Amino acid sequence: MPVRFNQYLPHTSYLIHTQVGDQCNTQFDAYRKGRQSSGDPVTRDLCRNALNCILDNLDSTTAYNLQAANVLLGLTPTMLSLLGNAPPEIALLAFSGRPVLAFLLNMGAPVIAVAGTFKYQHPLEVLTYGGGKSPFPIFTGAKSVLIAITEYILAAAAAVNVALLAYDISSKAVYVPNCGRTWYAFLWMYLCLILHPLALFAFWSRVRITRSPEHRGWVSNETKHCASYTGVSYSLKEDTYLSLFLDWVLSHGAIIQIIFGTVVLSASTLIDTHDAFRVVGRFAASAILCRLVLMYELYGLRAAVAAGTIHLAKEHSESE
Repeated sequence: MPVRFNQYLPHTSYLIHTQVGDQCNTQFDAYRKGRQSSGDPVTRDLCRNALNCILDNLDSTTAYNLQAANVLLGLTPTMLSLLGNAPPEIALLAFSGRPVLAFLLNMGAPVIAVAGTFKYQHPLEVLTYGGGKSPFPIFTGAKSVLIAITEYILAAAAAVNVALLAYDISSKAVYVPNCGRTWYAFLWMYLCLILHPLALFAFWSRVRITRSPEHRGWVSNETKHCASYTGVSYSLKEDTYLSLFLDWVLSHGAIIQIIFGTVVLSASTLIDTHDAFRVVGRFAASAILCRLVLMYELYGLRAAVAAGTIHLAKEHSESE
């Protein structure tokens, strides 16, 4: 895991080097040596000593700057939840034939949308918005494959950006309540690895998707735009105690992720407002990019439903 006090975010690094200089080198060296040879309690105390040395040597203006950054960072998880993807939408994309893309979009926008989480959500409602008309151009054939590849590149770029942000926050900032630990930011961001399977399971418990034999190839489905799908049928299953329980767990899991992220980011220091704006901007850029890719695919599914190449059942299907 990353080691503290080796590097800082760009603007914060300038402030620390100009105001602190070499005055805390003794504390830094003690922390680095203690981290390799001592247990958690000793490492935590040595980390606090190094952090206190930095904060004691910063002027009051910089201290207020760091506090303002805490406010901005604390709001970030809630903001990302407004920009994020809803669990039924990601699950619909995954079960429609694009599980790899759905996973990358989930990693690139790890905070899921919570608007309306506690109300009953029709898992196929998104396919009926707008009467099937897409504001985006829909491509088929070779262009569809090119679009699919471009989507993978964009989603992977967003996921890598988020991973790099997790590393930066973990290694170049300090989580004050537990100074010696460097994995809290990673834990917050990658709670999605628990919530994503839950969303898939919840969707599977409520929706049945069938495909004609010639359209069951995983690779062929992954490498083309959803608008070009044919021979696919969606139908609702009857609600069960399991599906209701999964929705309940997913709803509370989303809230826990936001609360935990708020605590982690608002309690992280050695990030000034300039760097905080960069962090928030990069988070938002990844979330927006993933949202646009997902919306394009969902618009394609709606267009296919409107064209009749994908069938959307109106009633609950019979249990198998």
